[in-house]
Amino acid sequence: MEALLESYQITQILKYRHPFLLIDKVTGYIPGKELTAVKAVSMGEPYFAGHFPDFPIMPGVLITEALAQASSLMLALDDLEWEKGKPFPPTERPIIGVLGNVQINFLKSVLPGCLLQLEVSIDWRKGPACSIHVKASAEGSVCAKGKVTVMSIDKSKLSV
Repeated sequence: MEALLESYQITQILKYRHPFLLIDKVTGYIPGKELTAVKAVSMGEPYFAGHFPDFPIMPGVLITEALAQASSLMLALDDLEWEKGKPFPPTERPIIGVLGNVQINFLKSVLPGCLLQLEVSIDWRKGPACSIHVKASAEGSVCAKGKVTVMSIDKSKLSV
């Protein structure tokens, strides 16, 4: 799998850092349409110590978060009009987050040692809001699929 973006490049766009950055690399991107990414699920992940130590599985909420991060990354790349090999402009960008609509079905457990394939594609986009089809797969089997709605928000308009 050729990487279009590595994790250090992803951190230039998304403001997540270890241990909460849940995308290791981007393997595919079609502007305005879809993005594929990979999360290497390692036994060293901090949540495995407490999430069923006798049978460690990746929590569904973190699979959902990984899909939301992939969705946000796709929209950020679209907003930047990014192309492979093009540097990222050093500008402040709006915050992109889940608007409140998350519909995910979990079909299979994600175990340590898996390469979690994240696939996101745009369903519709209206202004700063966007509905995105999401799917997570491991070893050829779909683990989770559904839809999330994300929205870009100007940081200055967030109340603290």
